[in-house]
Parts: sequence; C-alpha cells; structure tokens
Amino acid sequence: MPPQFKSLTWKQTNLVVFTALFFAIAIFIVELALVVITTKQQIKASQQELVNSVEQTISNVVWALDDKQTQQNLEGIIKIDDIRSAIITLDDNSLYVEASHQAKRYPTYYDSLSYLLFDELKEISRPLYRPHYFEGDKKQQQIGTLSIHYDIQAMTNNLFNRLQLSFIATLARALLLTLVLTIVFHRFLTQPIAQISEAIDNIDPELPDENLIPITCAHKDDELGLVSTKLNQILLQFSQAQNKLRKMATRDPLTNLPNRTLLLETLSVTIQRARVHKRQFALLFIDLDRFKNVNDSLGHTIGDQFLVRIARILESGIADKGSVARLGGDEFVIVADDIKTPQHAADFVEQLLKQLNMPIQLNEHTIHPAASIGIAIYPEDGQGAEELIRHADIAMYSAKAAGSNQWAFFKQQMTEHAALRLKTEASLHNALKRNEFRLYFQPKLDLKTNEIVGCEALIRWQKDGKLVPPMAFIPIAEETGIIIPIGRWVIEQSCKLLREWEKKYNRVIPIAVNVASQQFADASLVSDIKQLALRYQIRPELLEIEITETSLMNDITQAIAKLEQLKSAGFGIAVDDFGTGYSSLSYLRRLPITTMKIDRCFVSDLPHDGAIASTILMLGQQLNLDIVAEGIENQAQLAWLQQHHCQVGQGFLFSKPLPQDEFEARYFGEQQVKVEQA
Repeated sequence: MPPQFKSLTWKQTNLVVFTALFFAIAIFIVELALVVITTKQQIKASQQELVNSVEQTISNVVWALDDKQTQQNLEGIIKIDDIRSAIITLDDNSLYVEASHQAKRYPTYYDSLSYLLFDELKEISRPLYRPHYFEGDKKQQQIGTLSIHYDIQAMTNNLFNRLQLSFIATLARALLLTLVLTIVFHRFLTQPIAQISEAIDNIDPELPDENLIPITCAHKDDELGLVSTKLNQILLQFSQAQNKLRKMATRDPLTNLPNRTLLLETLSVTIQRARVHKRQFALLFIDLDRFKNVNDSLGHTIGDQFLVRIARILESGIADKGSVARLGGDEFVIVADDIKTPQHAADFVEQLLKQLNMPIQLNEHTIHPAASIGIAIYPEDGQGAEELIRHADIAMYSAKAAGSNQWAFFKQQMTEHAALRLKTEASLHNALKRNEFRLYFQPKLDLKTNEIVGCEALIRWQKDGKLVPPMAFIPIAEETGIIIPIGRWVIEQSCKLLREWEKKYNRVIPIAVNVASQQFADASLVSDIKQLALRYQIRPELLEIEITETSLMNDITQAIAKLEQLKSAGFGIAVDDFGTGYSSLSYLRRLPITTMKIDRCFVSDLPHDGAIASTILMLGQQLNLDIVAEGIENQAQLAWLQQHHCQVGQGFLFSKPLPQDEFEARYFGEQQVKVEQA
C-alpha cells in the first residue's frame, strides 16, 4: 500500500509551530524565573519598607500600652495586599495584640507551589524597642516583637495573574511569528516547489522539451533555480534521446525511410482520410529482382549502396504524392494516396519501373535493377493497413512468378493461392526432413545406335503414398527459396547413386541434374558441387549441370564466372530449354557450356516446322557442342532428328521417367547379364 501523501506546506507549518512553541515556552520559563526573582526582591524590599515605616509608631503605642491604638495600627497593616495577619508579642513572648483576616481558598496545588516560590517570604519580624526620650539614652530595651505573616498563596496567585498575561502575549507573538514564517516559507519555498511539481505533472512524455519547468526571477540564482535548470537540462537530453529512439524505432537505419512501424501509422492515417473523403488510393509492394546476386557477387557494402540508391529513386518517383517505406531486405512499400483509379495506378507503376530499370553505377560496377510490384487498391482490396500490405505482397509474388520486371493487381483468388503456397511450403520443409522426395530417371539415347549414353534425374514428391506432380510444388519451391536445399539434395543423391552404380554394376552413365535459377544464384553452388563429388569419389564428367536459359540471362557476367569454374573442374554443363529466351544467341559464344538441349516445344513442331531446330543444330555443330533433343514422342520426330544429325535424344518415345529400381532393371540388368555370360 503506498504511503499517504502529506503536504510539505503542512509539514512545514507543523515544524514552524512546534519550533515557535518550543522557543516560546523556553522564553516563558526564562521570563518566569526572572519574574519570580524580581518579584521576590520587590516583596522583600516592600516588607522591609513596611516594617521600617510602622516600627516607631507601633513601638510608641506598645510602650504606652495603648491597646486600642495598637489594634488600629495592626488592622491598617493587614489591609495591605498579601498580608494575612499581624501580631505583637511582648518581651515575655505573651500575645499582646493580633489582627488578621480570613484568607482566600486556592487550589491545593498552590500549597506546594507557594512553598517552593515564597516560603522564605511568608513572615517578617521586627523587634520593638523602648522609645528614646533622652538624647543621651543609648541603651535599647526590647519591649516586644512585631510579626507580619504573608499569604504566600495570594502571592502565587498574583504572580500567576501577571504571568498569565505575559504567557498569552508570548503565545500570541509565537503564533504571529509562526503565521509570518509560514507565509514567507510558503511564498518563497513551498509554493515554488509545488509549482515545479505541477510543471512536472504537465510534462508530455512524448514531447518533454515543450513543457519545460518555469524559473521565477526570485529563484533564478538559488537552489530552486538550480534544481529547475538541471531538470530542464534532463528534459532536453531526454527529448533528444527520445527523438533518436523514435527515429530508430520508426526509421530504417540504412535508407532513412520509414520502417514497418511508421508505415502502419502512416497507412492508418491515410485510410482514415480516404474513408472520410470517400476516395481510393493504391499501395505498392516492391521486391527487387536478383538482389541476392548483387550481395553475393559484389558484397554487402555495394548491396547497401544499391538499396540506398533504390530508396532515393522511389522517393523521387512518388515525390509529394505519397510516401515510401522499407520493410527490410529488398522489400519496399509505396503508399500512393494521390492515385484515384486502377488505371492511374497501372500508369504510375509503368513509369516507376522505367525509372527503376535505369542502370546504376556503383564504384566500378554497373547494376541493372529490376523489380516485381504488387498493387492493392483501397478499399476494394482491404479495409485495414495489415490487410492491404498482405494483399499487395501476394500480388507481388504473382508478378514475380510471371517473370522479372512484372507487376500485378491483387485478385481474391490470389489469397487462396497464397494459402496453398504457405501450406505447400511448410510441407516441403517437412518433406526434406522425412525424406519424402524420390529421384526418377529418364534415359538419353544415342539416336544412331539406340544405346543409352546418359540420363536426366527428375525429382518427385511421394506424399501420403501418392506422387505429387512436379508442377504442383516446384514453382512454389522456387518462389520460397526451398528449391536451394532441394536442389542440393538432388545433386547429393545423384552423386551417391553414381557411386552405387559403379560398385554394383561396374558401369556408370552420366546423370544430368537441373539447377533452378535461385540455386544457380546461390554463392555456395560451385563449392557444394565440388565437395559432393569429392565426398562420393565420382569423376566430375559423370555429373552434368543443366542450367535454364533464364538463369543465365539474369546476370550473364556472374553466370559465365560460375560456369567457367564448373567446366574447369571437369563437370558437364548443359543449357536447358535453349531457344526459348530472347537474348541467348548474343551470349552463346561466351558461355563455357558443353551441351545444348533443344526444347520440347521446338521438337513438337517437327517434322513440319524445323527452322528453329535446324538453327540450333547448326549452332551446336559450329561451336562443337553436344546437342540433346528432348520431348521426342513419335517416329516422325525421331526420323527428322536422325536425318539432321542430332546426336542424343530423350522423350516418351524411348521411355518415361522411371523410378530407380525400374531404371536399373531396364538399363543395367541386361548389361549385367551379358557381362556374366561373356
């Protein structure tokens, strides 16, 4: 339970009151002692003066034995204040005359107090002597004694009456002093402290430097002023630190663009504004194509510089018509709140891609950027910030699946596809762990001798006892990047199988494995292939790497460098689906490849349309490359290829892809029998 709050003013008032009362009582005690001493001295003096004044008169009347006159004199004495009785005794101690009056009754505590204060003054006596009638008569004759008794309780009461007024005056002075000190302290101490406390309560945690503590002129150069100044310095420092933290929390440190946190805030405000004004706006999700290649080939420093340049291009493209944010990596988001229609959004994206596709010079490197862009329109594609971002992200993946430098609007069916993609992605991860993938093999035959000269390894997914078609999971594996570990698994299994064939059949044939674009872009591809070949002790020429034409064209310089490393190590290199691209012919002479494959789409046109197939065969012969025709399905296609001197072919005409045991039984079993019979 928190302690109860106690006001400093109240504490200060109590302290002043008790201090003033303490000193008032102390002063009163001192005054009391002084008054008692003074009063006792005055009483003694008055007693002496009284007996001195009546001594002669009373001596005369006593000598004359004038009882009546003596009585009158004593009655006159007892009329004096504080005198209770007066007695005259003769020289033989016999009572002569007495006068007294009834004493007032006082509280019992007066007895002890009176005794303490005035006990020595309660009685005064004076001997009475015979009057001197003759000047020469020097002998004194005592004729009696005058005794005057005082009422010391009355003395105490009189003293108290005097001191009571003094005590009241002292208390009044103390209380007045207390009031004055309290007002002064409150005015110059507690009130400024209370004002500081109130100013602290009014500090806005979000904007601490806008509510600094005021410093009054009266305390500008004292401790309160120093405290206020120090607190203001702390507030300013806290504001600066908070601004830095806010920037760190809401800004991307590399590009200084808003991060996801600030994007969500900005997007929420934009949605609210659009809802009020009943208008649309577009959200663009941008993912750079082949950015990983830049990082892997040129290093992260160049990659960071590239991202900064892209950020500036995007800012320039949107200008003051929206805002740009970086979500992380190579993902950017543009909130284009000035776009009113889908057609306007499409025109804007086209212009933006033109700006993005301009070459960027970084040191001695020239980079050609490309991007995939997904578009979501408010409110059709989402009512909230997270929903809009998610739908634009889904549209971006759809654009990326269509190829490089593409854009796409979000469509509702994309959500279903994205859900399926996520489910398939999770299943693919599990498939690797559970060893659910299988390799099927399609033979490559010499078209002259009809003998097997090699095979192509094709992956299959056996899930819950059923085979999943490659087209159902390969595109998703490529989109999500899982194709890289899957591709490595294919290479390792192929190397392992080559080793098994050599041990089991004493005969091996080359295996061709497909390498996807993402896997080819992976920096560890070459070292992985070399290490696997070394681990399983296989000859490099038995493993042929098939690269798609698209993979080569993504970054031709990097592609040539990797292919040269593989070729120099002895591995075979084939270009798969050759002829489907638009720029491969201009780079063909530079590519360090050993084999070209004629795509099945050109083979299917045979024998009626053989122009492209003839051109590819002629190029291969001129460049001294092996030519493989894939997708041969009938005798007419085979005859045309044989007539035009195509060396190797594969297709359903010869065999469909077979599981390992069937493939070995068909192409190794008979050979093994012939060897044994020989």
